[in-house]
Amino acid sequence: MPRATDMPASPVLVRKAGPEDAETLFRLTAGLIEDHLPGQEPWTNAEAIKANGFGADPLFEALIAERNGRPIGFVSFFRGYAGWRGQPMGIVHALYVVPDERRSGAARALMAGVARIALERGWIRIELFVEEGRTAIAFYERIGMRDLRHRHMRLEGEALERLARSDL
Repeated sequence: MPRATDMPASPVLVRKAGPEDAETLFRLTAGLIEDHLPGQEPWTNAEAIKANGFGADPLFEALIAERNGRPIGFVSFFRGYAGWRGQPMGIVHALYVVPDERRSGAARALMAGVARIALERGWIRIELFVEEGRTAIAFYERIGMRDLRHRHMRLEGEALERLARSDL
């Protein structure tokens, strides 16, 4: 199959995802998981995505990129707080473009969509976490993000439970 960069490009349309997009977001999330952990089954499903993103208290928002009516990528994000600045900020949780559309401008269009939302809402910045050695790092740097050289730490499972039960 020809890559998107080999064909005349029709425009990428970026739109806000709604509850009717839960299955599409699930399929794209499954693609992201497959990229990072080949063979790993998704830990979520379309119903959870619909409930968590489009219920009374949404935990995230998402934008979907489409070309010719076909979903080709998504970005999910949520509002955070920049404590040192005392300002709201955006945190990108996931950015994914299907393999045959990579390097087609879809990822840039999705991130530009988040940037517009950030400015509209008065968010001071956008942050995201990316694994060491991922090729996406060069993309993020090209769009103006800078590497803060911070470690991404996680507390979960038994360690989370153990700490929660400990005396403070």
